[in-house]
Amino acid sequence: MKIKYLCALLLAALIYSCDDSTTGIGTDLIPGGDKIPANTDSYEFTTKSLLADSVYARTSTAYLGRYTDEQFGEFTADFIAQFTCMDNFKFEENITDITGLSLFLQYSTFFGDSLNGMRLQVDTLNKVIAEKDINTFYTSVNPSDYYNKQAKPIALKAYSAVGPSAMDDTYSGTRVITQAVKLPKELGEFMYNKYKEDKNYYKDASAFIKNVLKGIYVQSTHGDGTILYINNITLRLYYDLMLESSSGKKDSLSSRFYDFAATKEVIQANHFKNDNRLNDLVENPNRTYIKSPAGIFTEAIFPIAEIYSEHKNDTLNGVNVSFTRYNEEESKYPMNIPQYVLMVRKQDMFSFFEENKITDNKTSFLSQYSSNNNTYTFTNIAPLITYCIEERKREIIASGGNPNKEEDWKKWESENPDWNKVVLIPVKVESNSNNEVVAISNSLDMESAALKGGTNEKNKLKMQIFYTTF
Repeated sequence: MKIKYLCALLLAALIYSCDDSTTGIGTDLIPGGDKIPANTDSYEFTTKSLLADSVYARTSTAYLGRYTDEQFGEFTADFIAQFTCMDNFKFEENITDITGLSLFLQYSTFFGDSLNGMRLQVDTLNKVIAEKDINTFYTSVNPSDYYNKQAKPIALKAYSAVGPSAMDDTYSGTRVITQAVKLPKELGEFMYNKYKEDKNYYKDASAFIKNVLKGIYVQSTHGDGTILYINNITLRLYYDLMLESSSGKKDSLSSRFYDFAATKEVIQANHFKNDNRLNDLVENPNRTYIKSPAGIFTEAIFPIAEIYSEHKNDTLNGVNVSFTRYNEEESKYPMNIPQYVLMVRKQDMFSFFEENKITDNKTSFLSQYSSNNNTYTFTNIAPLITYCIEERKREIIASGGNPNKEEDWKKWESENPDWNKVVLIPVKVESNSNNEVVAISNSLDMESAALKGGTNEKNKLKMQIFYTTF
């Protein structure tokens, strides 16, 4: 191999910062010749806002409250939760009385006004939540399917995020705020009587949920201005126990309690609702939005067919694309800027989260917000371009068509309208001690960003491609 060829190839790699998945979108063979030009090109593409009325939210955090934003309108959050018990749970003997039952909602963070007056309501579920129903974990889940709206609630409580209604403590340097909700003593007595009826009702979490307590539904019924991010939900059953004293008689009374927790082993489902103001925002032709939770995503339509048509005989070394955020107007309680954004093919926007995937840098990519230049930048999505092109070729051939025949590939594109579309989604990222991403989930916090772009022809964005012609 000639030295001249090696130098040119090395130069292209250094200039364009290609990864080890540099891809060819045309021929894989390198024809003879000494000169290997390294070039750049740019292509315009269009974006638009996409209404996301529901997202997959299998999480241990429950959201509660109502907040009306000047820009995005009213948002409400409520949740349903089940409780678990230890396997083969046993009540102590010599219990003399069930003295009370309380629900503890604990959180360290919240959004909005700390002293705003709110009121919550607690109802019991009258139907067991289907364990294998994946729709339960979407934020469009309908709590009315699981409780009787006409029945009297088991508890009402006036509260504020921080104030007289809450207990505010610090544990190991972490602030923990607790809302204690008093529940009917009769429900606690019912739970104990079910144990006396059949101890197998407490054999495991499934038996407990089926036979003792199917779960609860918690919603905010009054107030506006606060969303709680609840990370611990506990049901506490209080009882009195008669103990044997030093005299040998059972004449010593002790007050104790059992805790039943809402954990990842049982179902906890958030229900979110936005008002119709989001419909007007997604129609704005001069910008797009990303807003969580379950609000708005940004969709981009990449000119993949055009790139292939003009560079099918070249090797694609890199493709860079950035999305610039507009600075928002001042607000009393501004939403946070999403720190991570997932770019994923539109056709995978649901399965990505349902299947607990992480980015593969082929059909999905991750970008961290840069406060220096106010952008989300994806530095090399060339593998995505190549993947989509190869997918089109493969599926046209599989259907008996010719991928080089205009009639055939146009027909395939009309049958697969999302093949060249990606969606930007605000996400939360978990990393291990080696700073490797181990989990990606939909962001459920109050976050938003307005991005340059939109359906207006004047607002098209540009992607830059780097290619080598052999």
